[in-house]
Amino acid sequence: MSQALCHPPFPGEQLVVTTLVRNGFLQLGLRAALSTAPLVRDVRHCGDWGEVEETLRNNQVDVLFLHEKDYSPDRGVLVDARRRRPKILLLLTTTEVPEEILAGPSVPDGFLVENELTATAVEDALHGIVAGEVPMPTSVTRALLQRVREPEQQRRRRIGNLTGRENEVLPLLAEGLSNKQIARRLGISSHGVKRIVASLLLKLGAPNRTAAVVTAIQNGLIT
Repeated sequence: MSQALCHPPFPGEQLVVTTLVRNGFLQLGLRAALSTAPLVRDVRHCGDWGEVEETLRNNQVDVLFLHEKDYSPDRGVLVDARRRRPKILLLLTTTEVPEEILAGPSVPDGFLVENELTATAVEDALHGIVAGEVPMPTSVTRALLQRVREPEQQRRRRIGNLTGRENEVLPLLAEGLSNKQIARRLGISSHGVKRIVASLLLKLGAPNRTAAVVTAIQNGLIT
């Protein structure tokens, strides 16, 4: 897989967004939120998955906003007309992240929750995506932590030993900090942080930062 598929550069400060949210009430709220977001240049609201695929084939798409009910991990890596993978923001029905959501090659890059869908939440999530952060409401993080505390939900997996620096960076990833912010916090270079994050993704078997944080929480590496 090419690097372009995994880490697409944004064309500028403004984004091209495509959505698939079929619930009428939620769709209206999302339309309103995106219409007032200064970061958004263009929006395409799709009515079904076929329309999403057509949009990706023919257009540049920076962010793909999907509802949990329309998301299927087995669809494979989604790419747009530039052969670049759009960032995926997933709207969850509740604060619980289903196990199957984290499977497959197209793990979401961030999450929002239905009853927390406000213009501010949407704009903050988009800014986080651009900054390389992990948009994840605190309510979702709390739900994941609670899942780890339940013995029957603990699924320990073999994870390579983390270095001291990796253990320092991991909770900062969970805070949603970008590489530059982590570098400033730890007093190291952004390039160094990039190498550490790449090593963490490899050790955790995670395709992106969001999946790394979720995996770390599920395995008790972040408490």
